[in-house]
Amino acid sequence: MEMESFLTETQIKVLKLRRKGLTLEEIAKLMNTTKANICMIEKRARENIEKARNTLLIYQSIVAPLRFRVKEGTDVFQIPKMIYEKCNKLGIHVRYNSLELVDHIYRHMRDKIEKRVVKRPFIVSVTEDGDVILLDCETLKD
Repeated sequence: MEMESFLTETQIKVLKLRRKGLTLEEIAKLMNTTKANICMIEKRARENIEKARNTLLIYQSIVAPLRFRVKEGTDVFQIPKMIYEKCNKLGIHVRYNSLELVDHIYRHMRDKIEKRVVKRPFIVSVTEDGDVILLDCETLKD
């Protein structure tokens, strides 16, 4: 039984060939098409992969046993404490230490933070296995 995917057979083939180290020109020759076409196929494949990742994050956030909104004005260094306190009440072991959480927050919510202060609210979700998911509030509007 063939596995369903957001990628076409052609996209999968191009990604596999790129992974093997072939250039766009080499793949274009193999597939009897242009370099520009291969470039577009690869770009669309990567966009589909990113959409699939985002879809999984949204789903995981929806089903996560812990989800809360980090309000504007919150000090970023207080967020790990908030996460640990809420997770302890639910018996969830967070996979990250405080520094890793702060780094995770800055990497994913950089545009919502100015210096150490949250300027635009965002959602923190923690899965049963302790993964921390950060999403824009607009993503999970009720």
